[in-house]
Amino acid sequence: MDVREAVLALAAPLAQERGLVLIDVEYHPGRRSSVLRLVLDRAGGIGLDDLEGFHRAIDPLLDEADPVPGSYMLEVSSPGAERPLRSERDFTLFAGRQVLLAAREPVQGRREWRGRLLGMEDGAVRVVLADGQVLALALELVAWARLTLDQGARG
Repeated sequence: MDVREAVLALAAPLAQERGLVLIDVEYHPGRRSSVLRLVLDRAGGIGLDDLEGFHRAIDPLLDEADPVPGSYMLEVSSPGAERPLRSERDFTLFAGRQVLLAAREPVQGRREWRGRLLGMEDGAVRVVLADGQVLALALELVAWARLTLDQGARG
């Protein structure tokens, strides 16, 4: 089991217990010191208290299990307000939020859309556009997507 998988096995259950979602585990080995970054979120947003509390809770578990060779710096962070959406879980978790997404190939002459995310249905990302139309784009056709702070949904 590699470092990322070992840390994921420790951190995911702890995140779930605290009502958080473990978005990613990043491990960047270095010559003198490495960086272990855990990225967390929560539906409705995550706060500094959540991140600090998780850091305090995971630190002793990591010390005991010792999955990271040598010394390392532990960082616990949020994915940011305009975070990328990559998985079906992401598209379900952030339903109701404003998104910007792009297709791998043109669909009805367009590649990008902005609107309110409805979630996933039958393997497709569903978004309400400004004109009220619902875009249903198969997940495998999504080139990239991210949350956006822009509250004006343009079609």
